[in-house]
Amino acid sequence: MEADSLHLGGEWQFNHSSKLTSSRPDAAFAEIQQTSLPEKSPLSSETHVDLCDDLAPVARQPAPREKLPLSSRRPTAVGAGLQNMGNTCYVNASLQCLTYTPPLANYMLSQEHSQTCHRHKCCMLCTMEAHITRVLHCPGHVIQPSQALAAGFHRGKQEDAHEFLMFTADAMKKACLPGHKQVDHDSKDTTLIHQIFGGYWRSQIKCLHCQGISDTFDPYLDIALDIQAAQSVKQALEQVVKPEELNGENAYHCGLCLQKAPASNTFTLQTSAKVLILVLKRFSDVTGNKLAKNVQYPECLDMQPYMSQQNTGPLVYVLYAVLVHAEWSCHNGHYLSYVKAPGGQWYKMDDAEVTTCSIASVLSQPAYVLFYIQKSELERRSESVSIGREPGALGAEHTDR
Repeated sequence: MEADSLHLGGEWQFNHSSKLTSSRPDAAFAEIQQTSLPEKSPLSSETHVDLCDDLAPVARQPAPREKLPLSSRRPTAVGAGLQNMGNTCYVNASLQCLTYTPPLANYMLSQEHSQTCHRHKCCMLCTMEAHITRVLHCPGHVIQPSQALAAGFHRGKQEDAHEFLMFTADAMKKACLPGHKQVDHDSKDTTLIHQIFGGYWRSQIKCLHCQGISDTFDPYLDIALDIQAAQSVKQALEQVVKPEELNGENAYHCGLCLQKAPASNTFTLQTSAKVLILVLKRFSDVTGNKLAKNVQYPECLDMQPYMSQQNTGPLVYVLYAVLVHAEWSCHNGHYLSYVKAPGGQWYKMDDAEVTTCSIASVLSQPAYVLFYIQKSELERRSESVSIGREPGALGAEHTDR
């Protein structure tokens, strides 16, 4: 799937031909719609966000980290299901994972962005604000996502859910920036999206001849994990931070001793995100074949062993969403997601069908994308997290909403 977005002529133009790559060390209410849509549109365009407003763009400052609000009106029940309008399961599954991302949902429910944004035309933050607000306040219903959420991306065929996630995150990040401004590669990204999903890798190269050290820092919004030789997420993360030897033709040209010399290169997390998006690399870029192996992932994940600074105590993350791709090939199949509602109950989100499930069922899924949030972030927002809890009375499988 290829997607990117450019800001041209005062409108967001989504360019389907420019590849949006993942960051990795190796390289607003609306009326509920329950009727069919016109055939001309695969997704609903019904929303109270005015996407045809010709107001000129105005400068919008990135939201400071401390201003990410905790909405006192956040519903505690699960929200609406999403109608599949023809090969849009990848959109629905991705949107549900974003909807139940606590800091993103809290910010959207505060409606802080729409109250200060005067350029509603094709603003992805305004569109997502309307969608998340609509979903979370319509429990028991089935709604149609706005067409604007996948404008320029959806082609009436199955696409990749992870690339749609990055497409959406990139569009929201650009909506945070004033005018035509772009985040410079060497400058610190302070946008709302980076505050929630972003962190920095540290690549440290040590010359084995003079012992000189060179550090490079690169931002990320997601972490891609090679699972070819890994049986668990922890093993895949260990492979990422394992030092790589640079010698022979790959020898390092040291800037201190001014010669090519053997060296070691180590990737670690300089800063870890509030919300971790872990992508299990199941699809071959060459053949499109799927690696359909079981990879274990925990409900609670300690990221401290993968940080640049060690011995600072546990850095615990809690699982809150899982995106799954069913079937054996990237060319076909079905996407669905599992999310944890604010009350702590897990739900299976299969397009329009919303059913309760247990944590045991969630942890047994062939995950494609995993969503973890820092436990301290949940506690700071006064949201309860129970490590190792048993499924409650509502945990029975396949209970229809």
